[in-house]
Amino acid sequence: MKQIPFEDDVKDNDIPTYNKRSILLITILVILGVITGVILSGLFVSETNQRIEQTWFDVDRPPFPNDNFDFDPEPLTLSDIILPSAGVIIVCVSMYLLIGLIIVYIKVFLKTSSKYIAGLLFFLIPLLIQSIFSVNTLRNLFISPAIPFPHIRESVGFGFGGLGGIIVIVSIFEIIGLTILLYLSNE
Repeated sequence: MKQIPFEDDVKDNDIPTYNKRSILLITILVILGVITGVILSGLFVSETNQRIEQTWFDVDRPPFPNDNFDFDPEPLTLSDIILPSAGVIIVCVSMYLLIGLIIVYIKVFLKTSSKYIAGLLFFLIPLLIQSIFSVNTLRNLFISPAIPFPHIRESVGFGFGGLGGIIVIVSIFEIIGLTILLYLSNE
């Protein structure tokens, strides 16, 4: 009959441990992504406020053919920038996780010359390029609260069905997958 070992009989090798190196790497990459996202968001907000002033306040005539159209946009408020800023931060975290994963796979490829790892690199590099374009898209969507037409504003903005919202939701799932892949790749 098989006996259950006492605590004293369990070896240190039998206890599962977490990969501290992977957790540290993921934490550092997430922090770098958040810092970069906050910096970029600040730049995007100031750029958007300048665009709003130039576009709407410096025009001598109404920007639309209808003379009865009265629209006086104001610079972005805190409530206008929360979701776009969160979106930029999330996409930047995703970008840094992709960079970390690419570096890990380059190191593995240099050691093994595996075709599988080369294929993963050819998959991850376009994902990184897509993330860079996503940041630029989000940059342009910061102006969505200043759009005078509600239907257009909702479709390009950061609501649940808007373009910005969709990019952010996709990036959240991307972060989850990349975090798991980066953790497993460092074991």
